Amino acid sequence: MAYRYGPVVVGVDGSPDSIGALRWSADAACRWNRTLIVVTAVSHDDDEGEAIAVRAAAEARRWRVGIETTGRVRRGEPIDVLRGYAEDARLVVVGGRGAGGGDGRALGTVSAALGARADAPVLIVHNGSRWAAADAAMPRHGPVVTGFDGSDSARRALRTAFEEAASRCGRLVILQAWPHPGLWRPGAQRGVDLRAEETAVHQALREAAAPWCREHPLLEVEVRGEPGDPVPALAAASQWASLLVVGTRCPVDRVQPTSPSVAAQVLQHAVCPVLVAHGPCHAASQHSAAAAAGRGSTP
Repeated sequence: MAYRYGPVVVGVDGSPDSIGALRWSADAACRWNRTLIVVTAVSHDDDEGEAIAVRAAAEARRWRVGIETTGRVRRGEPIDVLRGYAEDARLVVVGGRGAGGGDGRALGTVSAALGARADAPVLIVHNGSRWAAADAAMPRHGPVVTGFDGSDSARRALRTAFEEAASRCGRLVILQAWPHPGLWRPGAQRGVDLRAEETAVHQALREAAAPWCREHPLLEVEVRGEPGDPVPALAAASQWASLLVVGTRCPVDRVQPTSPSVAAQVLQHAVCPVLVAHGPCHAASQHSAAAAAGRGSTP
């Protein structure tokens, strides 16, 4: 898969949120020893876009001395430009809101679109202005948190979360929210003992994590079962996590969910940066189309 070995790409438009995203992208490029490509999308050729890209690339080199960084200006819509770069990228990084923000929504159009579909994992840095200042400290103490439900997308997120936590020499928390009809709610007289169900959830999480624990034996891993719905559970976890990793649907997944995407809802409520573990959808679609064409031509 090309995206695992490509560069780190960050979209920058000069806004404080995008500068905060630049800080996170420089950190990722340093940890993964990847080239950092700073991309500014413009609607027409102008000197301002070139200046934004050049300044941002220079700033990234000052933050993380030694990383290879290049600034590029591309004409087109930011969503299309960044999706094009995602085809060969290891990671794409954007701020939660860009220069067009200010309408009160948690996500801008670019971050929402890339969070829904891209050919590489996408890191969305919520409230990126927190890290825009040159002396702002990156979070180092909170764990990496990922949600798990046994689906293909959750397994992609689990692998990505292990890699991210190991590269930070940090801690990983694997969380599964599970609804139960006996869950106590206000107005009910008494609840139901859910310890047996919680034990079963913990056991399933340990089994899912076992191959990655063997690959990262020094990583501290905690499993948690949270009775209730996954969106509130993950949104609450984002308040104490340094990074939240979520999976999302991909055309190659064996089972396509019919319910609204948990990742899309979590992106609207999360506090910390969220890494969406996309699969290589574009390449997979091309492969599937080629395979279908081949099958159709077989006598």
